[in-house]
Amino acid sequence: MSGLFDGAVAFLDRRQLTSVWMPLTAFLAALVTVAVSGTGWGRTLTWWNGLAGETRILLVLGAVLVTVLAGQLLAVARPGLVRWYEGHWPDSPLLRPLRRALLARHLAAQSVRRAADADLFLGYPRTAQRTLPTRLGNVLRAAEEHGDRYGMDATTVWPRLYTVLPDPFLASFAQAAAAMETAVMISFLGGAFAVVGGTLAVLVLPGAGAVCCVWGGALVAILGYRGAVRAARPYAQLIRSAFDVHRFLLLEAMRLRLPESPAQERAQWEQLGKLWYRGAPDYDRIPALRYPASSAPSPEPARLVTSGDPAPVKALPVAAAPVRTGRAFPVRSSLAGVVVLAGVGAAATAPALGPDGEIRATRDLPAFHVLVPADLEGEGAGRLSGRYTVTPVAKGGAPSDLGPPLGAALTGRVATTVPVAAVRVQRGQVVSLRTAKGMFGGLLALDVPDKDTLVVAVPAADLDALSRGLDAGPVRLVLPVG
Repeated sequence: MSGLFDGAVAFLDRRQLTSVWMPLTAFLAALVTVAVSGTGWGRTLTWWNGLAGETRILLVLGAVLVTVLAGQLLAVARPGLVRWYEGHWPDSPLLRPLRRALLARHLAAQSVRRAADADLFLGYPRTAQRTLPTRLGNVLRAAEEHGDRYGMDATTVWPRLYTVLPDPFLASFAQAAAAMETAVMISFLGGAFAVVGGTLAVLVLPGAGAVCCVWGGALVAILGYRGAVRAARPYAQLIRSAFDVHRFLLLEAMRLRLPESPAQERAQWEQLGKLWYRGAPDYDRIPALRYPASSAPSPEPARLVTSGDPAPVKALPVAAAPVRTGRAFPVRSSLAGVVVLAGVGAAATAPALGPDGEIRATRDLPAFHVLVPADLEGEGAGRLSGRYTVTPVAKGGAPSDLGPPLGAALTGRVATTVPVAAVRVQRGQVVSLRTAKGMFGGLLALDVPDKDTLVVAVPAADLDALSRGLDAGPVRLVLPVG
C-alpha cells in the first residue's frame, strides 16, 4: 500500500497534492464515514472481513483511482474556482441581488480608502469601478493594479514577467499561492459537504447527525474562506514585490534599454502594452520602446489611429464615477439564517427518512434476540421484525446494530461462540464446522466479532456434541461452494 501511495504522490505535484488531493480525500472520507455510520460499523466491518483479499485490493485501487481522477478535474477547475471566490460572477438574475448587496458593503469601506490605513489601502482598489463583491477579490484586485504606478497593464505584463522571475522568488510565490488555493478548496469542499453530506445524513442518520453534517460543512466553508483571505495578503504582497523589484528583468530579457527616468519608464511600459495588446505601438512613440541603438528600427510612415484601436483607460477617482448599487443588505446575517434553517430542516426531515431515527426498544433486549413487533415502537418499527440484535439494547434505546432478517430460521437454535478464522463469513451465511468429533453443518453465522471468532446459531440438539468437538482439538471452518 505504501508503494501505491508513493506512486500517486509522484504523479501529482506538491502544489496539487496539498491544495487539491488532500482536501478532496478528506471530503470523500467524510462522506464514507456518514454512509458507514448509517449502515452500521459492525455490519460494514463484517462485510469487509468477508471479502477476498483480491477484492479488497481492487476496491482500494478503485478508490485511489477515483480520488486521483477527481483531483485532476478539480485541479483543472481550480483557477475558475478562485475567480468565482474573487467575485467574477456571471450576470445572472439570481446573482444580481447578492452582488448588489455585497458591493454596497465593500463600496462603503472602499470610499474611505486612505494610504494611512494599511488594511483599506492593501485590501481595496483605488476606484469604485474596480471594486469586487468579495473581500478576496478586492485584495487581489488591489495587488493587480499596483503595476499602474509604473504605467503597466498588470494582466498583460504578469504572464511575461513571471517567466523571468528568479527561482527563490518563484518558490516563495508558489508556497503563498498554494496556501491560498488550499484554503479556497477547503471552503468549496466544506460547502459541498454541507449539501451532499447533509442530504446523505438525512437519508441514513438520525436528526442530530444530519444537523452536524449541515452545520459542520457550513462552518468549514466559512473558516476556509477566511483562511483564503488571510493567505491572499502575503500572496498579493509578493505580486507587488515582483513589480517593484524584478520588473526590469523583463526588459533585460527582451534586450531593451532600461529607462532613465519615471517618465521614460511609464512611456516604455505603455507602448509595450500596446504592442502586446493590439500588435503595434503608437506610430509617433516607437522610440519609447527603447530598442538598442544599434538595432533601432527605421521610422515608419505616419498612419492614422483608426477607431478600432483601443484607447488607454484612465483611472477615475471614486467621486467622479459613482457605481450604482442596491440598498445595503445584511448579507452575513442572511447567510447565517439560511445555514441555521437548513440544519433545522435536516433535523426535522431526518427522523422521517432515517432507518432507525425514532425507533426505540419497549423493553431490555438481549443479544441475538429475534425482534417481534412488540419489542419496538416508533415509525417504521414493523419493518425490523424478523431481524436480530447483535448487541444488547436497553429499554428506550435505539437498535443500532442488527443482523439480517433470519426470523423463523433461528427457532430452536442457540447462539454459541466458536474460535475459528472467519474473515470471509458474513452474517446470515450458512457454514459448517469440522472438528475432531465430526462435521457439523447447517450452522447460521450471526456475527464476526473479530477475524478469529465466529458466533453461530446451533440447533439445540447439537449443542452438546459441538461443545465436545470444540474441546477435542482444532476447528476448521467449511464454507459452501460458490
